[in-house]
Amino acid sequence: MKFRLKLLLTFILSMGFQSLYAQNQSIPQRVISLSPNLTEIVYDMGAQDQLAGDTDYCKFPPDAQKKEKIGGWMNPNIEKMVSLKPDLVIGLKFHDKTVNTLKKLKIPVVVLNCDSVQNILATYTQLGKLLGHEKQAEAARKVLTARLANILQRAKGKKPVAVLFVVGRTPGTVDQVYAVGGKNFINELIGMAGGVNVMADAMTGYPLMSKEELIQRNPDVIVDSVLSHELKARKVENQSAWDQMPVLKAVQEKHVYYFLDEDFLIPGPSMVKLGEFLCDTFEKVRVDHE
Repeated sequence: MKFRLKLLLTFILSMGFQSLYAQNQSIPQRVISLSPNLTEIVYDMGAQDQLAGDTDYCKFPPDAQKKEKIGGWMNPNIEKMVSLKPDLVIGLKFHDKTVNTLKKLKIPVVVLNCDSVQNILATYTQLGKLLGHEKQAEAARKVLTARLANILQRAKGKKPVAVLFVVGRTPGTVDQVYAVGGKNFINELIGMAGGVNVMADAMTGYPLMSKEELIQRNPDVIVDSVLSHELKARKVENQSAWDQMPVLKAVQEKHVYYFLDEDFLIPGPSMVKLGEFLCDTFEKVRVDHE
């Protein structure tokens, strides 16, 4: 669980932009993506034919699974990458070790920023220019922007809902609960959907919570981001785990929700699904409070 959480938190905390790609280069035709969200964005703008390889974790859209695999997104196989003869590699800030190795091998790299909704949208523009798909990227960006605006419109004027968004915990218990703090795209989506993140003031992006703090924060709704294969394997224990804290308002009122789609937490086009899920969830809470 701790390893999966580390992977998840590292991914959704990834940030920073640094171009190591010479601007006078021709449009790259053999691109390697080091991250699932960048793979999704490349597909969303219709540049997937230029994608020569991606990671084992690049599962969305399904066609991405057919691409040549270069290993994990934290520990890619450099030899495999070199064998694919890339003319551009795209990654995130935490890929610094891989980036430094690729620089030594004279392989062009671009490091992108996906730590906020606005930066995710900006990535469309950046990749569109790099891959020669500016018009397609702008069109895809407009579609995503419109869907995000619809989420805002749905929540407009609605009573805010106090939300605890859980990204990890010890299986079968409410021990070692990690929540979403502020300054990340999930926190932004919570706000866009009409929620107030009870941990937005945390000192860290994904704080570890004690049971005392859970009681103190006492959210209206708990969103537990258990990954699909884990929830299917432990459905009963996950549904009963939060019952161990009946003092919580969300537990008393049966407003603990899980989602099954792994791609909800990927900072790319599928993030809009999380926003829509949150809108639907918060509306259920409001109805009960009327």
